[in-house]
Amino acid sequence: MTRKRENSLILTLTLVSFVLGTTEYVIVGVLKEIETYMKVSLAAAGALVSGFAIAYAIGTPFAVAFLAKITRRNSILIGFAVVLALNVLTIFSTTFYSLMVIRIVSAVACGLTISLSISIASDAVNQERRGEAIAWILGGFSIANVLGVPLGTFIGQHLNWSMTFVVTACIGAVPFLFMFRILPRQTTTIAGSFSDQMALFMKPRILLACLIPVLGNSCIFVIFTYITPLLGHSMGIPARWISAVLLIYGACSILSNWIGAKIAKGDFLPKLKWLFVIQAAVFLGLSFTVSHLWLGLAFLFLIGCLSSSMSAASQLYLFDVSGAIAPNSRPFASTLLPVAANVGIALGSGVGGLAVNLGGVKWVPPVAVILALMAFVITAICQRSIQLKPEGATTPKVDYSIPSTN
Repeated sequence: MTRKRENSLILTLTLVSFVLGTTEYVIVGVLKEIETYMKVSLAAAGALVSGFAIAYAIGTPFAVAFLAKITRRNSILIGFAVVLALNVLTIFSTTFYSLMVIRIVSAVACGLTISLSISIASDAVNQERRGEAIAWILGGFSIANVLGVPLGTFIGQHLNWSMTFVVTACIGAVPFLFMFRILPRQTTTIAGSFSDQMALFMKPRILLACLIPVLGNSCIFVIFTYITPLLGHSMGIPARWISAVLLIYGACSILSNWIGAKIAKGDFLPKLKWLFVIQAAVFLGLSFTVSHLWLGLAFLFLIGCLSSSMSAASQLYLFDVSGAIAPNSRPFASTLLPVAANVGIALGSGVGGLAVNLGGVKWVPPVAVILALMAFVITAICQRSIQLKPEGATTPKVDYSIPSTN
C-alpha cells in the first residue's frame, strides 16, 4: 500500500471514529431534552449513557467473534451501516425502552466498527506507522468531544433531540462511501473458533496487559467525570465559563493523540511506563493547586494533553502479546482495548464517586495519583516479565500484512 493510500485509509477511519464518538457521547448533551420528551427522571435518562458503555464493553468481543468468518472489510461495513441506520431510527423512538434498545445495539455495532478499524489499519499500513495510524483513529473520539458533541447539543436544543442522531448519520454517510473505495479488498477473516477467541480473555498475560489501559483510563476518568464540580466548586469558575474551559480541555485531548503517536513509535513500553509517572506528577500538582484558579487550570490542561496519550501504545502491546500467545487470534485482539477502556472508564467514575462521597471533590486528584502509579507498576511488570513468545513453543513469525489493492 502506497503512503498516499495509507493516508487516505487513516483519514477515512478517523472520520469513522469521529462519527462513532459523536454517537456515543452526544447523548450527554441532549439528556434534558430526552428526559422531558420521554417523561422519565434525569437519572433514568442517564442510564442511556451507562447502558451504552456496558453494552460496548460486553458486546464488542462477541460481535467480532460472531462475524469471524466474514472478511473484516465486509464486517466493518456491516457494523458501520448498523450504526448509521440505528441513528436514523431514533427518530421513531417514542418510548424510553425502545431508545434503550437502540442504544444497546448501537453500542455493540460501534465497538465492532472501531475494533475492526484498528485491526485493518494496523495490518494495512507500514510497520513503522502502526502507532501513528492507531493514534489518529482513536483521536476521532477526542475530535467528537470537541466538535461533534457541541454541534449535536446545539441541534438537539434548537430542533429536536432525535435530529441530533439523524444529522450524525448524514455526516457518517461520507466516510461510509469512502470506505468502499479505500478499504483493502483482500482483508482476511478472523481465524479460530468462537471459543478460541474468547479464550484470549482467560490468558493471564493478556489480562495483565489489559490492566494497562484499564488503569490508564481510570486515572483520567476519575478527573474527567468530576471536572465540572472541580471547576465550579474548587476553582470557583463561574458557570458561564465552564463550557469554554471544557472546549480548551477537549482541544488539549486532541494534542494528546499526537503525543500518543510519538510514544507508540519504536520501543514504546519504557516510554509508556514513564508516561504514567508524569501523569501521577501532574495529578499530584492538581491536588495541591485545585483551589487556585490559574495554577489549577494549568494542571488540568496538562491532564488533557496526556489524556489519550497511552492508547496507541497500549493497543500495540495488546496486539504483540496476543500475537505471541495465540497468533490465530491476533486480529481479535483489536477488541481488547475498547473493552479495557470502558472497564477503566467505569472503574474511574466509580472510584471517583466513592472518593467524593467520603471526602469531597478535593480527594479526586489524589485518587488519580494512586491509579496512575498502579498503571506504572503494571507496565513495569509487563516490561520485565512478559516475553513475547508463544506459550510452550516457538513459532515462526506470521505475516499479517494485507496485499495492496493497487
